[in-house]
Amino acid sequence: MEAKESPIKLLRFVVLGMEFRFIPPSKQNKSKSPDFFFQDYAIDIDFSHSAVDEEQFFVFAKIGVNNSSRPKHGYKIFIEGGASFSIPKQADLDENITKNLKYFSSVNIVIGYLRAAINTLTASAPLGPYLLPPIDMQDLIKRKSQSPSERE
Repeated sequence: MEAKESPIKLLRFVVLGMEFRFIPPSKQNKSKSPDFFFQDYAIDIDFSHSAVDEEQFFVFAKIGVNNSSRPKHGYKIFIEGGASFSIPKQADLDENITKNLKYFSSVNIVIGYLRAAINTLTASAPLGPYLLPPIDMQDLIKRKSQSPSERE
């Protein structure tokens, strides 16, 4: 099936920073599979939008995996990056479609690129590549729109 190109245009993606640390497992856990370590990692994602002009905008996102002051054994990962997008005015889209592209699709695209960077970053690591699990984007965006007190 031939794919139809989306009205949203990815102009550029950049990784702004990344940190990776391997935390060796204890002796009793050395024989465990990587999934044993990865399954309980806390995943923290934050993002923001910034308008450049009427058509262009920038999305910044950061992902922390097991990125606490007391990380679990395995991997501790932090990555941040962003992308510039445009939605041409001549696309003449319904306002709801434009909002969906700008606030949902763009964040999903940036997280997808960061997911690939995490996979590449950990590909040669001791436990093998870390695959960021699927994220409930609707929940993430809903909680982002809440005030800090409502999130807790």
